[in-house]
Amino acid sequence: MGIDYIDLFLSHWPLVLQARSNIATAKAYPGATNDEKAIATTAEGRPIVDWAHTCESIASANGHRGGFKATWQAMQRLVGTGKVRAVGVSNFNITQLQEVLSVGGTVPLSCNQVEAHPWLPNAELLDFMQGHGILRAVYCPFAAAKAKSGPPLVQDPLVLDLAAKNKMGVGQLLQSWAVQRGTIPLGKSQSAARIEANFNVRRLAQEDMDALNGMDRGSQGRTVDMGPNWGVTLY
Repeated sequence: MGIDYIDLFLSHWPLVLQARSNIATAKAYPGATNDEKAIATTAEGRPIVDWAHTCESIASANGHRGGFKATWQAMQRLVGTGKVRAVGVSNFNITQLQEVLSVGGTVPLSCNQVEAHPWLPNAELLDFMQGHGILRAVYCPFAAAKAKSGPPLVQDPLVLDLAAKNKMGVGQLLQSWAVQRGTIPLGKSQSAARIEANFNVRRLAQEDMDALNGMDRGSQGRTVDMGPNWGVTLY
């Protein structure tokens, strides 16, 4: 990455990929190839999973034995080096968080970054995180640009109606919903005007919160799943 210090170091998935021998020269940046990231691949170019260090629930679901303890302990030790302020995870479910919490130690699990938006509120997981003092960061607050059927979330008629009712942009509405739930939304935009508007969150009426909460599609609302890319079952 070319930097000497990281505020928050996350394990991006509850699954670990095998490293190539050139791990010391690995590069991590948007668009980097598996070879540049020092990820070992099959002859077909698919990343090879390191099952032994993958969360137990995922390893078991895919016919292997594994556990995240050694990986988490290595991450905890990074804080003592002074190069990392805090450590956390991303895309971990309740079972996987419990596996990490069971390791203990003096360095806490500070954050879990997960997908959450009106199509996938993830309420049970977020409640668990709140109960254990884990920062609730949520990505794809606009549900990316994908939809299994019908228009994307930002073009959904209900979302458009609520945005117009509140005299807000769609992104501003969805960010406001996320903040009002007590989460930290990680919205993206390439437009300076939209970025500014998305920061300008406002309190929504309870009836509007209820309407957005009612858009829950369960697992069908998920827009990010790297499992097929790796040939594994994640969810």
